[in-house]
Parts: sequence; structure tokens; C-alpha cells
Amino acid sequence: MSNVTIDYHGLSAFSVDATQTVLVDPWLEPNWIAAEPTNFEGTDYILVTHGAHDHLGSTAEIAIGTDATVITEPAVADHLSDHGVPQDQLQTMVWGNAFADGEMIIRALETRHISYFEGTDGPVSGTPLSFLLEFGEQSLYYLGDTAIFRDLELFGELYSPNTALVPVGSAPGALAPLPPEEAALATEWLGVKKVVPVHYVPGSDAPERFSDAVAERGLAVTVETLKPGDQLTLDG
Repeated sequence: MSNVTIDYHGLSAFSVDATQTVLVDPWLEPNWIAAEPTNFEGTDYILVTHGAHDHLGSTAEIAIGTDATVITEPAVADHLSDHGVPQDQLQTMVWGNAFADGEMIIRALETRHISYFEGTDGPVSGTPLSFLLEFGEQSLYYLGDTAIFRDLELFGELYSPNTALVPVGSAPGALAPLPPEEAALATEWLGVKKVVPVHYVPGSDAPERFSDAVAERGLAVTVETLKPGDQLTLDG
């Protein structure tokens, strides 16, 4: 198949262009990047790992404007339905589910975090997800927000992802669930060839600390630190 490309939008938001176009955790405000929801025409799927504002972001507006299918956990799906996203554009998943569209397979895997947010009738809690995207020989694992846990090593053994997007810091005003040094250990467990550090405040030293920790472990992995607007091609 053709190459897979990743467009990084900032924090944990990115797009994947392959057999389909997939937008992930589209927090695009406040002024985090220049892109606006109207720039995402042609999006086939939107993946939302959990209901935190820095991941749910502009999902409802983009879904309504593009007719994209949103894949997320049930509590977030109910919240999006309450905010005008049609039911036929909502696909719920829990850990272990796999969703296929042609050559693309999306797997929902466990993450150690919480999906807690303000719903229509008050606070709502759900089950956060991570996503493994498979495009033929290319596979991309996005850990979402997570603390370290040993099943990440099992996921590496089961699915052998080529590339991982790994959180290494925090959202603005929050604490980091996976510090850079632990993120490097998770990268070792996954056995990937490329890793993209995400989920850190611009200007922080988190990506540098992560790169140093990867080097200290002697890992044969390429660290691709992206700025908002950068594109990365994953060679087939």
C-alpha cells in the first residue's frame, strides 16, 4: 500500500492519512495551533481516547461538519449525541474491540487513566482507550493518556507496532501521568522502530528528557519530535 503520513496538530492531536483519513483527539483550542475545524473536510474517522477537554476538543463540531464517524468509549459517545452528533456517526468501543474498514483495522486497547468530564447533566466517568491502527504492514500505536503498566509489553509482543505516539508530559495546568523516563521504558517494551513524543506543554524539557532516556537505554528506535504543523511519513 502507499505510505502512511502523520500530521501533528499539537499536544495529542494528529491526523493519519492512509487508506482513510483519521483524526485523533482533536483539541485545537485555545489557539493551540492555527488549524480550524473547517480544515478537516475529507476526514473519515475521528478517534477520541477519553473525555478530557484536551482530547475531546472540537470533536462534535468537526463530526457534524464533515459527517466523519467518531470512534470512542460509550460515555463520550453519549455526550457527543447530546451535543448534536447523529447516532449513525457514533461507533463505541471497549478494550479488545477491533473495527475494520477495508485494509484499515482500529483496535481499542487498555490504558491506565480516567475518562472524567462534565456531561450535560453533571460529571460523567467512562473507560479511556488507546488505539492501534493497522494499515497492512504499517501499524501505529497511540497510547492515549496512561500511567505505566506492564501490559504495554504484552501489546508489543501481540501486535508488533512499527511506530508509537507516547505521552511524555502533561497538559497545561496538569500533572504528567507518564514521565519521560517511564515513557522510555514503555517504548522499550513496545519494541517500535519509531516513536513520537506527545502530550507535553510547548517549551517544556519533556521531549528532550525522553530522548535522553531512550538513548540511555540504548534503544534502536528513532525519536521523531514534531512541532505543530509537521508531517511524518512512515515508509511502507
